[in-house]
Amino acid sequence: ADGRALLKSSVREFLASEAMHGLGVPTTRALSLTGTGELVHRIDIPMPQPGAVVCRVAPSFIRFGHFEHFEARGEVGNLHRLTQHVLKRHFRKLHDDDTLAFSDKVVCMLKQVCERTAFLVAEWERVGFVHGVLNTDNMSICGLTIDYGPFGMMDAYDPDWTPNLTDASRRRYSFRCQPEAAAWNLSKLSQALRP
Repeated sequence: ADGRALLKSSVREFLASEAMHGLGVPTTRALSLTGTGELVHRIDIPMPQPGAVVCRVAPSFIRFGHFEHFEARGEVGNLHRLTQHVLKRHFRKLHDDDTLAFSDKVVCMLKQVCERTAFLVAEWERVGFVHGVLNTDNMSICGLTIDYGPFGMMDAYDPDWTPNLTDASRRRYSFRCQPEAAAWNLSKLSQALRP
């Protein structure tokens, strides 16, 4: 990915995130949409397309993958600082509870992240939303829908449907597999939080 978005996909992302908000699904919000004035080239599209940027807002853009990054590199100090920051910013009651050891605060935080994630995925399933790329870099620590990439809404119930053409053969991120993918991502987060 080159970091450049097409105007067409940016408009789609803007509208979808606001629709999700209107449906009561936890999501990041679209603040603005701006054309870049650049033409963006894509291998699968014969003509260059206008580019755009969607400015998104959320309480946080911290993802499960941020914790994995520091754990994989053995950066325990940075992992600890990130965890402290998340506790202070998003789990304030746990952060301020002097009766809990840090490790207990992390366990309680993880439990709440699991609950938020389970609620989020249940909401997706309620409205027929399929994320399309449900990896740890696309899972919000706050339990929000984040990174509207190759997402889609089912027109008719099909548990094996995925909007991600690159996932068409394996269907790892199909409607049916979203709860399992989220659980796997939560297991990776819990592994990263062990050090």
